[in-house]
Amino acid sequence: MQQSPFKPFSGVRRGFTLIELLASISIVGILITLIGTSLTSSRRTANRIACTNNLKQLITGSLMYADDDRTGSFSTAVHDTNDVLAFLFPHYVQTTKVFVCPNTKNFIRESKTVKNPFTGEDDLLDLTGYAGDTVSPGTSYELFGFMNYTADTLSYTDLNIGGTIVRVKGVRQTLNSVLSHRHFYDAFKLKNVQAGPSHISLLLDGDEPPGFQNFPDSNNNHGSAGGNVSFCDGHVSWIPARAYVYNYELSQDENRETP
Repeated sequence: MQQSPFKPFSGVRRGFTLIELLASISIVGILITLIGTSLTSSRRTANRIACTNNLKQLITGSLMYADDDRTGSFSTAVHDTNDVLAFLFPHYVQTTKVFVCPNTKNFIRESKTVKNPFTGEDDLLDLTGYAGDTVSPGTSYELFGFMNYTADTLSYTDLNIGGTIVRVKGVRQTLNSVLSHRHFYDAFKLKNVQAGPSHISLLLDGDEPPGFQNFPDSNNNHGSAGGNVSFCDGHVSWIPARAYVYNYELSQDENRETP
């Protein structure tokens, strides 16, 4: 009788060797890492886009405010570091979520109010200033209500504050000033250049210490890669770190060429 070429089933299954098991674990680990990296990247991109949409609503509200304001001012800021955004809510921006970058843990407490000394109205406390970090109550965005702030007495604005004319440093950003301002400083060879509203920023991702001032660092809203910036013509752009200083100087005219 011819012998069958097939070996009879012995009933014993051959298991994984140690090397095969370690290789399988290694492959699974690599796949998990790749999936995790992809999810993190997707979440980062989604948050950046949501932040862009927030700033788009805020700059649109500021343009509407400027149209209503008799001086054409984009904000109620009374000095360069005045980050108050309460003037936008609820007349021009109807939800407080817009004031918070989704890549942060900032929040707005709608139960906490403070009396506005100029209007007599109750403003939300957390909209009267920038949070200062990515976890505290307050807005995630900074307001650039002035430009050319470092030019000492050569650059100033006379403001009517509570019926009194007060002279403050810098050029207040208005519908007219963002059109007519010529650069005072020659950083990046910009002296006498008119940047115009499409290059002058108004609201942008906050800048948390420590790190370079007004420059994207690892602890900022979107890390060190860059930041979202809204401009006085109504558009919003992502500005990468490599182009940030130039765009800042083009907007602010502060004689700055390095972080």
